[in-house]
Amino acid sequence: MTNLDFSYPITATFRIITLSPEVQVKNARGELLMQVKQKLLTLREDTTVYGDLEKTRALYRIKADRVIGFRAVHRITRSSNDQPVGSVKAAGLRSIWKTHYDVTDEKDNQLFYIQEENPWIKVLDFFIEEVPIIGFLLSTFVQPSYLLKDAAGTAHYRIVKRRSFVERNFTLEKLENTGDFPAELVALALIQCIFLERSRG
Repeated sequence: MTNLDFSYPITATFRIITLSPEVQVKNARGELLMQVKQKLLTLREDTTVYGDLEKTRALYRIKADRVIGFRAVHRITRSSNDQPVGSVKAAGLRSIWKTHYDVTDEKDNQLFYIQEENPWIKVLDFFIEEVPIIGFLLSTFVQPSYLLKDAAGTAHYRIVKRRSFVERNFTLEKLENTGDFPAELVALALIQCIFLERSRG
């Protein structure tokens, strides 16, 4: 495990106006945890997670096991030795109604899942964005949120999405009575969730 300070809340920033998709992850102190870059023009999504802003120190790799589509599994491994960390998988067909991602450990045992807290907010968000010009302005006030839950349905983390004209911010908040989940896997699942959700607005 890497010696990263996962102090909450954790903020992940996805910049819209970039040549290739990148996410920057910082802890509550504003310290950089991860600089994430996704490869362009690949049939299978391939993402590298770095530990520095210059992207010289690779920490993890997240790669889809098939061409992106129905039930693709995104495997997370350590860059140093290809050791498995876990995986993220979309459960079922994606839609404007709900989001559901299953997250497993290195042995493919399901640890938790990520689900929209209120699907109606996402539906409202979707239709507002269809309105030219005004729709985008209104959508900055709509903040979809997601819950990270265990198999029993108990919520342990909340992810809140916020917009601006040039970026999307996702804040990972730790809830009370949170279980002992691997902090690195929670953060990496957040990153993959951002990439999977970006095409949904």
